[in-house]
Amino acid sequence: MGRAMSEGGEIIVKPIVDGFVGEITGLDLASGLGTRTKSLLSRAHEGFPVLAIRDLSLNADSFMAFGAVFGDFEIDHHLPQFQDKEHRSVVYLTNRDENGEPDPASAKRGAAWHADSTYKEHPCDHTLLYVMAMPGKGAGTLFADMYRAYAALPGDLKEVIENRQAKHKFAAGPADGGVIPMTEEQDEMYPTVLHPIVRVHPTTGRKSLNVNPLHVHGIVGMAQDESKGLLNKIFEHALNPAFQYHHTYRVGDLVIWDQRCTWHRAEAAYGMAEHRLLMRAKIIVPS
Repeated sequence: MGRAMSEGGEIIVKPIVDGFVGEITGLDLASGLGTRTKSLLSRAHEGFPVLAIRDLSLNADSFMAFGAVFGDFEIDHHLPQFQDKEHRSVVYLTNRDENGEPDPASAKRGAAWHADSTYKEHPCDHTLLYVMAMPGKGAGTLFADMYRAYAALPGDLKEVIENRQAKHKFAAGPADGGVIPMTEEQDEMYPTVLHPIVRVHPTTGRKSLNVNPLHVHGIVGMAQDESKGLLNKIFEHALNPAFQYHHTYRVGDLVIWDQRCTWHRAEAAYGMAEHRLLMRAKIIVPS
């Protein structure tokens, strides 16, 4: 457990899963984000790829002010119907349709294991979620640690994938995640891109797996059957429960996670009687 003083008082950083998930309490953003608080947040997130901050009260403006600590904002051009009217980088995730009626299909969105935006040439580095309304159960997020998944790979498999690239395209992988389909025009905006299978984190220097079952559909230089078998072996290994953490949300939670070394998926086990509403933003770290 760590304690630090910020402009607003004492902040406590507590590990939930050593080296993977941390929790911050005592952070008051009402008076803004000073230099010491920004430094504390950056250090805490470097130590914990998944970081939950409890008991906040945010609107779109203060949500974006928090996100700006970590980088610039990405815009998802294929989700205009969910964007905030003033801040296009803020998307609302909800189980209600445009008329405020329950939307059963929404429960399955994001339910496949994935990392955000890897189908883009420059994927986002972080994702932020802030909870505004939440069902009592079944609406959490599961996270998987790709640092540990890579470290635990057998040596011969590490040799096979070292210096290889994988093919990424929106929802082209074997997983079915209930994504909102792109239009033909939107799909043309995002042709297949290549990313290394093994990624070296630019800040920590640690290696992690950089493929995911939703967006990855092949390996460069391998026949499709061969790459499919290898990818399935990697996916099965990476989803060992020992690498996973299940986060149960409370209203007022803000969770930030590092897309460069994690997978996640929505729990998708809740009914439509209770409202689910979150703000989401994706962050790109300037190079």
